[in-house]
Amino acid sequence: MSKRGDAKKARRRKRLGGTRRVPDAIVAQLSAIPDGIVADLAEFDERITARDWTFDEEQSDDDYAVWFFEPSGAQVDDGLPVTSLWLDAAEDGAIVRVVLVGTTTPHPFTHAQLFEHLEAIETYRNGDPVPEFG
Repeated sequence: MSKRGDAKKARRRKRLGGTRRVPDAIVAQLSAIPDGIVADLAEFDERITARDWTFDEEQSDDDYAVWFFEPSGAQVDDGLPVTSLWLDAAEDGAIVRVVLVGTTTPHPFTHAQLFEHLEAIETYRNGDPVPEFG
């Protein structure tokens, strides 16, 4: 399916089903990870979805938990059609990687750093100068 089709499908899912949370099946798959980390994942999900990020069930799997910021969506020639972030199970979700709409470069953040820069990430639109996250 095309990037545009994926974005349209995600918008429809959000409109029909409200804000998605990390499904129980994904949390169950993560049960091999220490309890504190799973609790952190649930807290992270609550915090991020409260800011209009959507959990991406299609892109998430045993290795990655992925969210996207639908208001950033754009038709792009290269890069992602929407700003996305993900946690890697191999890193116990300690690092949040963000790829801005229309780009392919991941920006790594700790959870604290992410929330310090989240407003700049959310206001970024395709074609804007990429913020400096120093």
